[in-house]
Amino acid sequence: MKDNARRHLPATASKTLCAMAEGALLAGHDLMAASEQLKGLTVTEKTAGDFVSEADVRAENVIFDHLMRRHPRYGWLGEETAERISQEDGLRWIVDPLDGTTNFLKGLPHWAVSIALFRGNDPLAGLIYDPVKGEMFCAEKGAGAYLNGRAITVSKAVQMSAALVASGIPAGGRTTYLPHSLEDLERLMPQTAGLRRWGAAALDLAYVAAGRFDAYWERNLGPWDVAAGMLIVEEAGGQFSPLWADRPVLTSGSFLASNGALHDVVEAALNLKHV
Repeated sequence: MKDNARRHLPATASKTLCAMAEGALLAGHDLMAASEQLKGLTVTEKTAGDFVSEADVRAENVIFDHLMRRHPRYGWLGEETAERISQEDGLRWIVDPLDGTTNFLKGLPHWAVSIALFRGNDPLAGLIYDPVKGEMFCAEKGAGAYLNGRAITVSKAVQMSAALVASGIPAGGRTTYLPHSLEDLERLMPQTAGLRRWGAAALDLAYVAAGRFDAYWERNLGPWDVAAGMLIVEEAGGQFSPLWADRPVLTSGSFLASNGALHDVVEAALNLKHV
C-alpha cells in the first residue's frame, strides 16, 4: 500500500501526506467493493435527503484507525464519528469518508474520499481521492497542488461567457438558502457557458484546482465537505473565500472557489444577504 500511495503523490510528499494517501486508498478499496453490492447495504436517512450507509461508516473507521495509529494525539472531526479534541498543538484530521453518498448509492460513479490535516483553522495538507477514476488530488501548504503526482493549476482567465461553473442546489433538509441559491442561478447562468451540479463538493473543488471548472460556490455544507479542497484550490493558484467575511467557512459551509480571475465577478453576482 505504501508503494501504491507513493505512485499517486509528488516526490516531495511528506510522511504525513503519504499516510493520508494510504488511508484514502484503503478506504477507496473497500468502497469500490461495496459499490458492487449496493442492494445489500444498510442505509439510514440522517435528515431529509441526507443518507449514510454502512459503507460510509466502515470507510471512516478504516481511515480513523490508520491515521490515529500514527498520530494518536491528533484531534478528529469526521462526518460519521464522534469528534475528538486535539492534544497536540491544535492538530486535527477532518475527514469525509464518502463525499457524494447519494451518487454512490444510486450507482453514479462520481464520489470521493476527502482527508485534511488542520492546525486550528489553518489547513496544512489536503487530499481528495476518486477511486472510480483513479485520481488523487493533493496539496501541502506552500508546496503546490498535484493530481496523481503531477502539478496542477487553475484555469486561465476567461470571459464569463466562456466560463464553466459549478454549484450545489439545496435539497431535502438543507433548504435554508434555497431562495438565495435560486437567485444566484438566475443571475449567473445566463452569463456563463454552463453550470454543473454533480453532487460531490470535494470533487467540485478538486476540479477547480485542476482547471476543469472556472468557479464553484455553495452554501451550508459540512466542514468535512470542504476542508481538503480549500487548500488544494489555493495551492493550485486559485482563490477561496467565505461568502460572508464574518463567518468562517468551516462553520458556515458557505464559500466561493475560483481561478482567481473570475472571483470578483462571480462574487458580485451572488446574493450574500443573511437570513
